[in-house]
Amino acid sequence: MSVVFPFVVGCNRSGTTMLRGMLDSHPELAVPPEAYFVVPILCRADQFRRGGAPDGPFDGHAFLADLRARGTFRDVWALPDPVLDALEAEWEPQDVPEALTDLYASYATQHGKSRYADKTPQHVMHIDRLAGCFPQARFVHLVRDGRDVVPSLLDYPHGPKRFADAVEYWRYRVRAGLRAGAALSPDRYREIRYEALVDDPEAVLRDLCDFIELQYRPEMLGYHDRAGELLVGAFDPGHHHNLSRPPTKGIRNWRVSLSPRQVQLFEVLAGDLLDELGYERSGLEPSAAVRAEAGFANARRHARTRVEALRRRATAPIRGPFSSGAPRS
Repeated sequence: MSVVFPFVVGCNRSGTTMLRGMLDSHPELAVPPEAYFVVPILCRADQFRRGGAPDGPFDGHAFLADLRARGTFRDVWALPDPVLDALEAEWEPQDVPEALTDLYASYATQHGKSRYADKTPQHVMHIDRLAGCFPQARFVHLVRDGRDVVPSLLDYPHGPKRFADAVEYWRYRVRAGLRAGAALSPDRYREIRYEALVDDPEAVLRDLCDFIELQYRPEMLGYHDRAGELLVGAFDPGHHHNLSRPPTKGIRNWRVSLSPRQVQLFEVLAGDLLDELGYERSGLEPSAAVRAEAGFANARRHARTRVEALRRRATAPIRGPFSSGAPRS
């Protein structure tokens, strides 16, 4: 029986780094820094077949050469070259998912552990692909009240710049996770609320450990004592300073950090998702000006979506009814 491969996903700034710290503090489980190379490599899987044929033998040398050239792997995971050299000399993976699984296993071995997991928030957008590629994958979707997420997204140098865009960023990613999770069986997808994790971390972690077939260990609650170690290789470690704290309620509080106008705008744009998730609304009645602003934001989003769709169509290969699938020259 294959070993369960947990994937922690969620909108950025929702507490996934804290959950990673808890899981990685288990003496048997290693959770590497975020693996932004996984989905791009899965999308190019056929390029690692000799001759480019879908049924051709897998070329592990080409796979590792591609991986070594990626800064998202080389500069973050920091697997020593001798480890990769030894792996390349010995292994015979059949495809990209098996090769990636071997890499996670090598990372775990390097850290003296027998199990591995992934924590990459953006993978919330790719649950369906990952579920199909990794039959042993189980997805842990961490959800947090978007009114607490948005201020942090706006403070993040690589995040959205407009308030309405940050609301849509949260809404789109949470919706994507919920939709993909609903298509999976309950034994492959679990939704966890950040607020519940902070309120009673031991109870939530015990339930989560059952889900990923791991025995709960109290060391998981001591992650904050390892904050410096956990942030090695992290993307923008300065934005994870709260990792040095134990689970703490009220670190962000939208009732304080958002203005009444911002609360109203959030609830016009994403109140339906707040309702679906069971988060209580503020009770503020949106003004006419806020409704107009929300209308402009939605129009801007729809226009952006249309432009992106047209761009994809313009750059897609032209296929005819008798084409072999190759783009025309």
